Amino acid sequence: MLISEHEEHETRRIILLRLGRGRDPEVLLRGEETQRHLPRVRITRRQRIADQLTAAFKELYGMDAVSLSRLEGCPVQAGSVRVVYEIMEPSCPLAEAGGGNFWVRVDSLAKSELHDRNDLQAVSQAAAQSISVEAPSLGPFANLGWFHELEQWVQKEIRPHGLHLSGRFRQLNADRTFCLIRFETDGPAVWFKAVGAPNERECALTLALAHSFPRFLPQVIATRPDCNGWLAMEAEGAILHECSSVGSWETAARDLARLQIQSIDKCASLLDLGAHDLRISELAPVVEPFLRAMGEVMDRQTKIPPARLSREQLRTLSARVQSALRLLEETGVPTTLGHMDLNPGNIVCGANGCVFLDWVGAFVGHPWLALQYLLEHHKQSAGPNRVKEMRIVASYSGPWRALVPDCDVRRSCKLAPLVAVFAYAAESDLWKKPRRQVNDRAAGYLRSLTRRMEREAGALWEGTIHA
Repeated sequence: MLISEHEEHETRRIILLRLGRGRDPEVLLRGEETQRHLPRVRITRRQRIADQLTAAFKELYGMDAVSLSRLEGCPVQAGSVRVVYEIMEPSCPLAEAGGGNFWVRVDSLAKSELHDRNDLQAVSQAAAQSISVEAPSLGPFANLGWFHELEQWVQKEIRPHGLHLSGRFRQLNADRTFCLIRFETDGPAVWFKAVGAPNERECALTLALAHSFPRFLPQVIATRPDCNGWLAMEAEGAILHECSSVGSWETAARDLARLQIQSIDKCASLLDLGAHDLRISELAPVVEPFLRAMGEVMDRQTKIPPARLSREQLRTLSARVQSALRLLEETGVPTTLGHMDLNPGNIVCGANGCVFLDWVGAFVGHPWLALQYLLEHHKQSAGPNRVKEMRIVASYSGPWRALVPDCDVRRSCKLAPLVAVFAYAAESDLWKKPRRQVNDRAAGYLRSLTRRMEREAGALWEGTIHA
């Protein structure tokens, strides 16, 4: 269990808790009576933790369980060993143990029973975190029993739609204030999602967008204001990353444009609901302070290559970004809804077109910025391919040509790559922190975005910018 930052896998110790028949907290242990230990599962780093924990626990221990959260104060260092505890509970409140597993009352545990004495303190802490009267104040998904209550609520809400839960589910996200679960039914699946800080805006935005643009979002069938949650029908079709044809990306680009055109008169209300404000009037004043901050971030770079950008290069870049913003505003293209995370996992391609998911990245700004975010994900997914990218751009531009002159469509295509990178970087809170609070990884990320801006600016000014 010695974990390196470069290892792809790590082991998690599972504190599986339940309330026994006497409502006393119990924990699942394995092993002999005097040498018991907590269950353990191995996961892959940088993948959905809850999804891996629930799948691995089912495979190893034959029990359906849900993830609550990582234990507070984790990881714990025990010598050279980094120990991480995850709190889980069985999806069935009175699930029986088997196959070498034992339910033991937490208050009856003795130090001699556990192979690792750190586990005793961890179990006690987990019980206090998940069962005490303070647990609900930590978040709606911090206390034991929330899954059973949620399951009952989902069943009640889908019954009018002629659906019944099958008992199968998939938990993709777990935290005290966040939740993402797919419930299977005897018909189409349904999804429950709830969001906490700093993403509370996603709930109100999703509900408003689903109401205003039902063609482009999943159907919302119920809401839970107590946890910023909503229940939606699963969109029919295939996730875009499962589609190998560029035609699916063309359809996504076309439908994105159609959605944006429909949103033109909704921008004020979307800003009131918390959409990111990427309007040019808001971006322009940020250019100079952002690039001054990047000068300090460049000074922190110790590894060469890549070369640092000099103060003179950053001043030139500032002037070019300002010019690009001004020219983009002069196109007269209307401000619309946009999406900052158009990755292929957030787009469902169906028989009637595309549906767009996960609107925490909703913004109001120049519509071509969203096209650039879609194109960037296409490059990451399929590799650079100029011919395919031009097909996607043409598909996106098609619906706009009824509203915007061809010259402004072409100019937007030229200017948007630079402005989109700047808008994405400037909207991040990372650069606004005191430089001493920006860790090396974040600083490297900001430098990479700034270099990308310089490359885009160079390509723009070497070309025919006013064409």
